[in-house]
Formats: sequence, C-alpha cells, structure tokens
Amino acid sequence: MIRNHVQHLHQLIDDRTLPVRGAITVTALLSLPLFGTGVRALGSALDLGQLVLPLLVLAHVPAAIALIAIWSIGCDVCRTGGSA
Repeated sequence: MIRNHVQHLHQLIDDRTLPVRGAITVTALLSLPLFGTGVRALGSALDLGQLVLPLLVLAHVPAAIALIAIWSIGCDVCRTGGSA
C-alpha cells in the first residue's frame, strides 16, 4: 500500500514542470521543522508521552515528498544532459 502511494506521488511529481518540482521540494523541506515543532508541542500539550513518536514519523512525510521531487529533477537533468 505504501509503495502504491509513493508510485502515485512519483507520477504526479514527474508530470510537473521543473520549476514546479523545485517549488515542491523547497516547500516540503521548509515544512519539516514546522510539522516537527507542531507535533512536539501537541504531544506536550496533550501529555502524549511515547505516543508522539508515531506522529513524528507522519510529520516526516514531506521529507519523502522532497526526496521524490529531487530524484525526479535529477532524472530529468541526467536525461537531457543538463539542459532541462
């Protein structure tokens, strides 16, 4: 199931132009600290203790999206010899 989601994201990102993929990468990377801080704050406010860990894993989904976008950009650059 996770593989299907990753393949779907990869196809969606591959269909975008290079500047859009760059924007996806930057946005995803910038959102990482916000999600991490938000999850920790929520965990502290609700006194979740060890239950914060699964939420932190979910907070790192933007990192996976950024990696897929970077991979997609890299594949285009390699295919076109740098003139993408």
